[in-house]
Amino acid sequence: MPPPTEAPPVFLSRDYAADHPPLGHLAGADVAYAGHQLRMGASGPDANQGIAADQTVYRDVILLAQVGLVEGGDDDLCGVFVRSPSPDRYYTFAVSPAGHCVVSRFEGDYDALVAGPLAPDMPFSAGLGAANLFQVVALGPSLTFLLNGTVVTTEMVDEQFQEGYLGFYVHHGSSGGRAVLGADWIQVRGIFPEA
Repeated sequence: MPPPTEAPPVFLSRDYAADHPPLGHLAGADVAYAGHQLRMGASGPDANQGIAADQTVYRDVILLAQVGLVEGGDDDLCGVFVRSPSPDRYYTFAVSPAGHCVVSRFEGDYDALVAGPLAPDMPFSAGLGAANLFQVVALGPSLTFLLNGTVVTTEMVDEQFQEGYLGFYVHHGSSGGRAVLGADWIQVRGIFPEA
């Protein structure tokens, strides 16, 4: 059988060095464009902040985003969220500047599905200002999480988490003034070629 001749569609592609969609609907949030990035902060101990990449509900897609922590400490996390049908339901995939990885499900409370240090041979750019490539393959009831092209984990999800908003996520731990995520770019691709 020959390979498909059509590539999967690109639903969203933003390079924040040049693309600055309006942030007016985020009054009061710690979100701005700075240093050729979209930046989002969280302050206060154990604080979380997220922003949807756009106002589209996605289902079977591949999310790719280049993200790093530009301000914060080793107990802060930055990354992405997916499958958020409402503000109180979503999955997060985030790492600290020291290489601690967390994949969580949130539904009123956080349920850490994966939490621990990355393997020593895992490709990872450590430290503040270092960007890493986050990928999530969301297909049917399953999610696969990749960091810099290497699989971190695969998670089967229930039927209620098969679609939702997606975007950026930052968690501020207990030390320092705040944690600030810097997003360089994001792309959302379809999994299957357009019919």
